[in-house]
Amino acid sequence: MNCPCLSGAELKTCCEPFINGQELATSPEVLMRSRYVAYCQKNIDYIEETTDPQASLDFDREAALEWMNEAEFTKLEILNSTNEGNKGTVEFKAYFRTKEGEEIHHEVSKFRKQNGQWYFRDGRVKDPAAQAKN
Repeated sequence: MNCPCLSGAELKTCCEPFINGQELATSPEVLMRSRYVAYCQKNIDYIEETTDPQASLDFDREAALEWMNEAEFTKLEILNSTNEGNKGTVEFKAYFRTKEGEEIHHEVSKFRKQNGQWYFRDGRVKDPAAQAKN
């Protein structure tokens, strides 16, 4: 089975080892891809575990779970990524369907590496008015 992150690799050799805790993500982009796959799989625990402990008070598990369960994720597009020591960013578009139709979530996410592990820090939605609903 091809990985939902659309890397072209098989799930078992791409994102699954990270989600299953067998390996740590090696870069912000790798973590972003695995988090996208976790959203596809409705795996809220992985999303919470890979959120920066310093930002965990801002994590709303119930809201994330509700959105995750209402959406069918269809495509991930990585637009740009940086990896500078213990900090990095990933700009991406996540395509998904809800009962309202097709939508695109365009975000620039910040990541931080602590004790050898990458974490999602926070994200900034780009052009929220331009978010497509088809």
